[in-house]
Amino acid sequence: MPFELTTPGDVLFVRVFGVFTAPELNHLATEAEIAEASQLISLDRITDLTAVERFEVGFREIYSFAIRRSFQRFSRVINSAIVVHEPVQFGIAHVYEALNENPQIQLRIVRSVAEAIQWFGLSAQ
Repeated sequence: MPFELTTPGDVLFVRVFGVFTAPELNHLATEAEIAEASQLISLDRITDLTAVERFEVGFREIYSFAIRRSFQRFSRVINSAIVVHEPVQFGIAHVYEALNENPQIQLRIVRSVAEAIQWFGLSAQ
């Protein structure tokens, strides 16, 4: 499984690494939905793509993921930061950002976890 999903503090944190494929993106979506359902309040989220070596997902898979996320409802508007370093990581994140139609998900592409935490207005934990 090339991702880890944890809930440290008040954040849903996803770290993606290695070769990331379309079936794994679908599995990640399912695991995120399960984690979100177990929380009393919707959590802001950080998705760290900096350790991905290669993406084996294309527009179709990202579009399907965005559509799936567009149907979800949360207890409040959530901030979703995507951490990237490389141009390909930025490209994947930007495609998802452009396709996001859920008014309850505010997306931002950032360069570090610290930048995401600052955007959320949380103190570093």
